[in-house]
Amino acid sequence: MSSTQQGPFVLVSGANRGIGLNLVSAFLEKTPSAIIFAGARDPTKATELNELAKKHPNNIHVIKLVADDAESNKAAVEDVKKVTDRLDVVIANAGIGSGPSEVHTDDISLYKSTFEVNTLGPLHLYQATYPLLIASRTSGTASKDLPAPKFFITSSGLGSLGAFFSTFILTPYGTSKAAVNYVALAIHHQTEDAGAVVIPYHPGLVMTDMGPKEADSFSHIPNMPRAITAEQSAKDYVDLVDRSTRAEHGGKFWGQGSSEPYPW
Repeated sequence: MSSTQQGPFVLVSGANRGIGLNLVSAFLEKTPSAIIFAGARDPTKATELNELAKKHPNNIHVIKLVADDAESNKAAVEDVKKVTDRLDVVIANAGIGSGPSEVHTDDISLYKSTFEVNTLGPLHLYQATYPLLIASRTSGTASKDLPAPKFFITSSGLGSLGAFFSTFILTPYGTSKAAVNYVALAIHHQTEDAGAVVIPYHPGLVMTDMGPKEADSFSHIPNMPRAITAEQSAKDYVDLVDRSTRAEHGGKFWGQGSSEPYPW
């Protein structure tokens, strides 16, 4: 079991590829003592993640975690509890995308499936990890030496209503991210006693299986930024996780490469 001198203890969902896989590497590079629970929908197929875990057997625990399945989230936390009685950082990173479409012809089932993963997935994860992340700080026996708990959600700039990107509309995806931003803000306001740092984070336009394949893939779209690598995105992500505080960053919508919060 954990002590106040160990860790940090980190859980990352969607860690089998892309941003999630690089988050695991970036955490270890930033903090070699980190103990990371890397969630994958099917660990048997997470080849790169398993190879990384073999190189760092004392730091990386690969666990099964299906984002849109409440019972899977609970089972994943039971796996975590075999190692530690607390979590310090949880990143709800698992997500799915959708392409541009016309709202008047959209398949409504796509909204439902996207919402299940991108909006309810982080909610399932928060509820499942609450005892280790939040309650461990607010119980009568909680140590005052514990670091502030941090709950991050991988969101998207396309979920911003105040900075609506009218030249690139992905309605099912953007809707799910706008909704999960509300979830993050609600959690922020309900975790003051724990001193939690709760942030929805836009990781940038990232070259992944789900995203563009080249930096200039969307250069034909007005004002579209260049895409960055998953490695660069993860490094910037972990940097914010590491330095973020509730007073300065909590309850705001942050994004890669931005020194100011994004508009909701």
